[in-house]
Amino acid sequence: MAPLVPTPPVSSPFDNSVLNLVRYKCSCGSLKPICRLYFCRHCLDIRCGFCVSHEVDSHYCPNCMENMPSAEARLKKNRCANCFDCPHCSHTLSTRATSMASPSPEDPTKMVAKKVYYLACAFCRWTSRDIGLPDQTVASGGWPEQDNSASERISALQEHYRAIAQREKIEKESRRFLGRKLSYLQLSDKYGLTTVVARKRAGLPPLSLGPGREELGRPVEISPAEATDLDLDQDLPIELLTEPLDLCSVTQLPQRLAQLEVQPTTISTIFPRHKHLMIKRSQRCRRCEHNLSKPEYNPTSIKFKIQLAAYYHVPDIVIYRIGELVPGKVAQLVIKVTNPTNTGTTLEFLSLSKLRELKDADKEQEKEEKPVSAINPLRQPSIVTAVDQSVGLATAQIALPPSKVYLPPRDDAAEFDDGGVDLAGHTDDRELVVWRKSNKVGLRLEVTPTMVGEQVVGFGIQYHYTNTVFALVKDLKGKVVGCNVNLFEIASKCNWPRFP
Repeated sequence: MAPLVPTPPVSSPFDNSVLNLVRYKCSCGSLKPICRLYFCRHCLDIRCGFCVSHEVDSHYCPNCMENMPSAEARLKKNRCANCFDCPHCSHTLSTRATSMASPSPEDPTKMVAKKVYYLACAFCRWTSRDIGLPDQTVASGGWPEQDNSASERISALQEHYRAIAQREKIEKESRRFLGRKLSYLQLSDKYGLTTVVARKRAGLPPLSLGPGREELGRPVEISPAEATDLDLDQDLPIELLTEPLDLCSVTQLPQRLAQLEVQPTTISTIFPRHKHLMIKRSQRCRRCEHNLSKPEYNPTSIKFKIQLAAYYHVPDIVIYRIGELVPGKVAQLVIKVTNPTNTGTTLEFLSLSKLRELKDADKEQEKEEKPVSAINPLRQPSIVTAVDQSVGLATAQIALPPSKVYLPPRDDAAEFDDGGVDLAGHTDDRELVVWRKSNKVGLRLEVTPTMVGEQVVGFGIQYHYTNTVFALVKDLKGKVVGCNVNLFEIASKCNWPRFP
């Protein structure tokens, strides 16, 4: 009987080893897979996570899916008031109901069943009864919480430094207006004279700032901290030296760090923690400040109002098949190109040097036409520039075809159509095009490795993009423009040829 040969593990298409086989160059210089990039339809350029600005749209609890305003979330320290995490394993706690016999309020001699509630973890079986928390008569909560002994001191420090920051802000504004003649509108805006005059005319008393806040920016009186002698404090309990240690009753480091205010040392002193809130965020292009991604407000919805991911607008290139790589010998590389848009496009391959010249020409044109912010036209947009990760990355030579390739538009019903692919009058180069199917095409390229090891090829593509945004300027709506993209593919590992 032949021995069983273990089959190699199949890589998931979402693994980094698979995603990084084909990487696109962002406008800032970083290399990312297409699923982690955005395409700005106003700048007509690729953006990565470093080229976008993030904005928090809403806060919500991931367990009860309740929306919470930003001010309330800040007041509750970004935690849900009704949901709890298990202090032992960090899973979500569920509320359990049980019956308990208690004396009747009408007749104390009779026992009646009373419904009570407690918290329980379905994963590690921890309950609120393990630490002696009393059961509650309502399921909504009211669970007792641990008191932080330093809460008053922390609140006093926050108020003190908030007053200092306010005073520094007032001094900075006064230095800015020093020596300048201010108009009435500036004075009324700065010191609120309009509100004071309006209240005086109406016969109302002036607004009071409250006790202790008569002077704006006045620092709050706070007592200095008292130093303690660490040698006199008992770091460890005496029971550690006199009694055998039970590791099951001692908290682990993640359990202590989850409750920084108390940092419990034993399992019997850990308390349930309020669940952290999550956010829905929108992303804007740093250059034109238009939205690239904006989710719906409803926490239960996974849809987006705006989602300009790059794989919806940029041709997707995948390594389809590759021959054996030997240094100095030509190998066949077949790539699959997919057109994700609803309009046909023409694809042309460019060398890195030619693409660099086109990019430099575009930069010179951008200097003449400065971008305008979509939020504030007076603000100068900022774009992050990273270190160019493509310098010296290509290790193999590639022969790019001079002919162009037509990519049909995406058609979801094309698989049910018995007819062939509509090329819109274009003719394929038989030496370049290997196969076609709907909006996908297989292209044959020639790669020549120059050294042993991992082979990386780099080239650029130029395709026609049809802008169909309704909110754009009339000059750009429906306009076909040329977009340039840098690509770097990891072909395979190259070894020396084997001789018989």
